[in-house]
This record gives sequence, C-alpha cells and structure tokens, in this order.
Amino acid sequence: MIEKIFHLIQQAGSLMQMPRSHTRHLGTTYDTVASHSFHVAIIAYCISRMEGLSDEKAMKSSTMGLFHDLAEARTGDLDFVAKHYTKADEEKAVEDQFSGINFGKELHKLIEEYEIRESLESKCAKDADSLEQLYQEWVLSWQGNKLAQKWFDSDYKDRVPGLRTESAKKLAHQMKDSNPQEWWWSQFVKDDMAIDREKLLGKK
Repeated sequence: MIEKIFHLIQQAGSLMQMPRSHTRHLGTTYDTVASHSFHVAIIAYCISRMEGLSDEKAMKSSTMGLFHDLAEARTGDLDFVAKHYTKADEEKAVEDQFSGINFGKELHKLIEEYEIRESLESKCAKDADSLEQLYQEWVLSWQGNKLAQKWFDSDYKDRVPGLRTESAKKLAHQMKDSNPQEWWWSQFVKDDMAIDREKLLGKK
C-alpha cells in the first residue's frame, strides 16, 4: 500500500518537470502541468465560492482542479494538433494510477464526476481549467508575445461565452480589463507613492 501511494506522489511530482504542450507553439510560456493544476485549484475554489457553494463543496471543486490532469503523468500532454491523430487512454491511466490505494476509489470517483460535468463543483472546476489557460495567454500577451495575444483574443471571443458559470465569465471580463501587475501596483505603488516614498523604495 505505502509503495502504491508513494508511486502516486512520484507521478504528481513528475508533472513539475513536464512543460505544457503549448510551449512549442507559444515559445515563451513558462508553465508546467503541475503549475497549471495548482492554479486551476485556486481558481476553482474562488469560482465555487462566488457561485454560492460552501467551503466544503468549494474544496471538492478545488481538489478536482488539482487532480484533473494527473493522468498526464502517464499519457503526456497532447496539444491541439496531436489530438487530431492520437487518442490518449486517460481512463486507463487514471485506473492504473489509483489501483491498489485504499482511497483510490474516492479519487477515481472524483475524476469521473469532473469529466461528466453535471455537478456545480465539476462545472466550476472545468471553468477554472479554461480560465487558467486564458490567464497564461493574457500574461504572455502583456509581455509582448504576439502569438499569445492572438490566442487570447480568439479564446476570449469564442470560449468565454461558453463558460458554464457566470462567475467565471465575470473573472474573464475582469482579466481583460486589468494587467498582470495591477494586484501589487494598486496596493503598494498607487496608494503608497503619495503617502510614503521611503517605504515604496524599501528604506523602511
């Protein structure tokens, strides 16, 4: 049992070394499957709470986001082109990953719920997955990546209207009207600059 659990941990760890497949198209992107999953988990929790779910249900949605791409430790991350010619057996990968683990059935059930997309928790998690992809394109476009800008404009137009929750759509619109540094600029520069220049310059 302990060996199987440790193997699962190893597979999750391998995703920290697996760049997402869009790196070969966007070039300057920096994210891995693991960093993507982490961000999806945070976004899923936020969307869930915005949709009125309890902390417990939001944590379930967040866990879906954290585990949703774990199978890629075995299948790899197929990009849009590869998916036209290759079909990854993710169901088999998930089954093998959780086999022999006493809590494996619960994890398998969680992934199945995510894939079926009937519960609000799963819809929030899937919206988070889509929103995180949009976020990567948005950040790279602000850094001057013209391809990322093209991807962002296309996804904003075509994918945002299809998001399953109104909360995810609101976050997408907020993203478009913001910039990647606004969170700290508005708090530590815009307000503090006129108040305390010494603090801004790190002298306090």
